[in-house]
Amino acid sequence: MKSFAKPSFFFIAFFLLNFSCRKVYNPPVIEGNNHFLAVDGYIQMGNNVSTSFTISRSLNLNDTIPNIPELNAQVAIQSSNGSSYPLSDFAGNGTYLSFPLTLDPTMKYQLAITSSDGNKYISDFVTPEPAPPIDSVTWELVYDPLTLQNAVNVYVNAHDVNNKTHYYRWDFLETFKHLSVFDTPWGEANGLIFPLDTSNFTHVCWSTVHSTNILLGSSIALSQDVISHILIANYQQNDPRMDIGNSILVRQYPLTAEAYNYWLTVQKNSQSLGGLFDLQPAQIAGNLHCTTNPKNPALGYVSASSEQEQRIYISNHSLRPWQSNPSYSCVTHLVFLDQLNLLVYNYPDTSYGPYHFDGDFIVNLIVAPKKCMDCRYQGGVTQKPPFWPPID
Repeated sequence: MKSFAKPSFFFIAFFLLNFSCRKVYNPPVIEGNNHFLAVDGYIQMGNNVSTSFTISRSLNLNDTIPNIPELNAQVAIQSSNGSSYPLSDFAGNGTYLSFPLTLDPTMKYQLAITSSDGNKYISDFVTPEPAPPIDSVTWELVYDPLTLQNAVNVYVNAHDVNNKTHYYRWDFLETFKHLSVFDTPWGEANGLIFPLDTSNFTHVCWSTVHSTNILLGSSIALSQDVISHILIANYQQNDPRMDIGNSILVRQYPLTAEAYNYWLTVQKNSQSLGGLFDLQPAQIAGNLHCTTNPKNPALGYVSASSEQEQRIYISNHSLRPWQSNPSYSCVTHLVFLDQLNLLVYNYPDTSYGPYHFDGDFIVNLIVAPKKCMDCRYQGGVTQKPPFWPPID
């Protein structure tokens, strides 16, 4: 029988000394409180249009909060002729908006920011760029070999007849219709059940969300300034945004070569993380500078341009049998009512509300979770957008 020698005391001691003294090393850049200023937006050219900038703070790798809005900043557009146009955070969420402006396209412009901590930032002067029109926005039903199911791809097509743009950026707003699980005509207030006015029904909602990916295209390698079949959005089968219909407003902006290279670097660093304001694994130099502390970096690239837009509507009728299933529970309960006071409501669980009455001679009440009867729990508003098709 073969025997094995026991490990020596010297070997055990050497092993423990080597591994017991190791500890996790977190570089100072991760541990530090490095919440640098981050600016997203552009100076909008056009007739009577507003400029919007989202200003926030960059996140550290160990941050758990989704974003840090920069509040109480002083923001202004400055023209090369000395004019200044202030922007205000009307909603108090870090989005700074100007009043409608008609800026002179022959001037150059820059963005000036005084942050809440007193630091001053200025962008380089930029020359306004005109946006060529979008030729078309199209969609296709395709088979995705990665997920082994169908998907909807949305594409953009454009060209510049003057052959001058070459660098493009897009974003989009998508508005989709969604329903509550249950539809009820009843409401409750002050211990009483009452019939809802049709204007207060909460079964149908529309939610609008902004695209998060950085969408870029270039024709610099082509003989003509043509953008063809650039993928800007993808929806996997049974995506809830396609349960009824989705209206997508695509917006197109021209970029300079410098701006394009900046956004291309941001795209490479952050696209896999989900969006512009997610964690940045590398410091990226834009055209914003801190004048009070030159060593203090700022994230963002300020451009000035007009925009072109085009809207497309995708109906679920073209995708059937696509349909998502809600992930939350909608359990109802039967409540026995005083037959002389049918409209008195005293169900103790405040997360529930009246759903419908049940019975002919003896009438009782069915209650359901409010989140299952009010589509606003999923987000959005009950007011139908003016651009929504009459039939969907």
